[in-house]
This record gives sequence, C-alpha cells and structure tokens, in this order.
Amino acid sequence: MTALSDFKGDDLADLLAAPRAVMEGAIVADGAPNALRFLKELTAAAKVFKHAQRDENDFVRAVANRLREEGTGESEGKGLPDPDEAIARAIGTTERAVSLIRSDLDREAYGDWLVRIATEVAEASRSREGGFFSKKVAVSKGERDFIQRLEEAVED
Repeated sequence: MTALSDFKGDDLADLLAAPRAVMEGAIVADGAPNALRFLKELTAAAKVFKHAQRDENDFVRAVANRLREEGTGESEGKGLPDPDEAIARAIGTTERAVSLIRSDLDREAYGDWLVRIATEVAEASRSREGGFFSKKVAVSKGERDFIQRLEEAVED
C-alpha cells in the first residue's frame, strides 16, 4: 500500500498536481470555451473530487483530502490555459505521478480516478459537433483524444 507521506518535494507536487492538470486539460480539450460550459465542467470535476474524498482506495482518498485541505492553488484567477499547453502538462504530470506509485492497486486506482475526472468533465456539457441524427454529441473529438492519451499515460 502506498502512503502519501512516502512522498516529498517534486514527487509529492506531481501527485497533487496531476488531478488539477487533468481537470484543466479536459476543460480546454474541446477548444471552444464558454462560460456556461466551463461552469458545468467545473461542477462535474468538483463532484468527482468530492467522491474521491470517500474513495475505497486509501491512496486516492488521501490525495483528494490533501487537495481539499490545500485549496485551489496558484492558478486561481488566471483564466483558462492554452489548450495545447494544458493537455501536454496534464499528460506529462500524469505520466510522472503514476510512475511514482509502487503498489499496483494504488497506481490503478489513482489512474482510474484521473481518467474519471477527464471523462466526467468532458461529458458535463454537450459539444457542438454534429452527428448524423443530432447536432450535439456528448464528447467532442478533442475531448475523446485527450481521454485516450490520458488512458495511455496511466497504463504505461
């Protein structure tokens, strides 16, 4: 079993930064920001974070509770990041964070949580991409691509 107290410095910073980076990457992955969509996606992310505070996996629960204790972080009030930069940061931080976790169960649970954050955020508001029978789809191509890259990052 992995304990959050096992990590210090940059390693701890990556473990704590990955969930927020994934959330930001998922929010901007569709490339079409607007206020209502942003609020829906932020609300979806908050629900995933809140649920993680009661997660059955001790490590995921510890990370989520630590994030709650520490608050919103340094990007507060900066606005939305550049999509390409945010996605690259999310993937890179995720790869580093996942590689630090020795326990297979904890690594899998943490990776699943990160993918769940991205998926819930992406599904929170419909995109404008049209399908054959509908003008709106649940997840845009950019969001699908981001989730796929994230899944690959947590599996490597």
